[in-house]
Amino acid sequence: MKEILTVLIAVTVAGFVGGVTNHLAIKMLFHPRQPIRIRGRRLPFTPGLIPKRKAEIGQSLGKVVAEHLVTTEGLASLLTKPIFVERVEDKLRAWVNKWAESEETIEQLAVKIWTPAQVEEGKKLLAEWLRNKTSQTVLTLWDRYEWSDLTLGGLASGWLENRRESLVERVAEQIIEQIKNELQSPNGEKMLRKLTVQFMEQAGGFLGTLAGIFMDEDKVAGKVRSALYNQLDSPQFRNVLKEMLLRKLEQLEKLTVGQMIGYISDRDAREWAGLQSASLLPWEDWIERGGGWQLRDLLGPRKEWVLGQVHSLTSRVLGMLAQNMERLVSALNLPALVEEEVEKFPVEQLENIILSVSGKEFRAITWLGVLLGGFIGLFQSVLMLWLR
Repeated sequence: MKEILTVLIAVTVAGFVGGVTNHLAIKMLFHPRQPIRIRGRRLPFTPGLIPKRKAEIGQSLGKVVAEHLVTTEGLASLLTKPIFVERVEDKLRAWVNKWAESEETIEQLAVKIWTPAQVEEGKKLLAEWLRNKTSQTVLTLWDRYEWSDLTLGGLASGWLENRRESLVERVAEQIIEQIKNELQSPNGEKMLRKLTVQFMEQAGGFLGTLAGIFMDEDKVAGKVRSALYNQLDSPQFRNVLKEMLLRKLEQLEKLTVGQMIGYISDRDAREWAGLQSASLLPWEDWIERGGGWQLRDLLGPRKEWVLGQVHSLTSRVLGMLAQNMERLVSALNLPALVEEEVEKFPVEQLENIILSVSGKEFRAITWLGVLLGGFIGLFQSVLMLWLR
């Protein structure tokens, strides 16, 4: 009877020790969360294995994800699979049908995806990008076609050949009309009186004195104005003016674009063109007005056409993404991204996830410790009784 009790106690103690040991070993994977220090010295096995090796786990996991799970070949293959392409097309068609009847504006739709602050920042970035693209396009065309060396006559050769005479005629008429209007204005009246007085003063002598006494300045000014009108309307003056304008126009036709810009600016012609093209177009105003367009006004009249373009658009975009997948994955830097996310991931939540998946296995390990401990206790007690 005493031997049986001894065996039972040995089995019970050994099983308990085996179970507790395995349970503590599992717990020590996650606990303690922080190192425990006594008198400045860290206790061994603190913190637990996973909290202690969290950074290394993140690095290893990031490497595994980038090299074996999320590969460029796998992603590129996914983008070209017919079932994936079909799902993307169905989703796009559903969006088009929904937006074609929506009263929402583009900006309201954007606010659903991003925050208002991000939308405003996006507007600024888009306007800046459009300005840069406009400037780059102008500079590219400027260099390709050598616009600095082009003459103004060369730029408008056909137009000038057909309209030179009519242009000079209209400009001459405008100049004559402006002169007449100026002569009839208060400033013109003052100028005519001043000319009349100067003329009488320059006459001098007895004739000048008589003219100053007996002549009326207003009448003389009126006669001078009438004489000027007659001269302005005379064919001779018009022909002289048109000949002068034709000569000036011919001189302008010989000017190059670079010389013309040099007259109006102290900058290099190419630099000036790039700056002007970037600043003249009001991209901010256009983007702001575009944000107020309703989706149904934008897509409604074009709904059928847009739906017809979904297939080709999807194929082109997914094909372009597949071709550049290696570059995109490299830019994402998946190992560093996974490592960063693992570093931010709470150990408590990680423990809950592992236990929810492997809780039964962990409990089985604990009971396996009890079983092995009990077997060792049984073997040890039987051996000791046999050797006694």
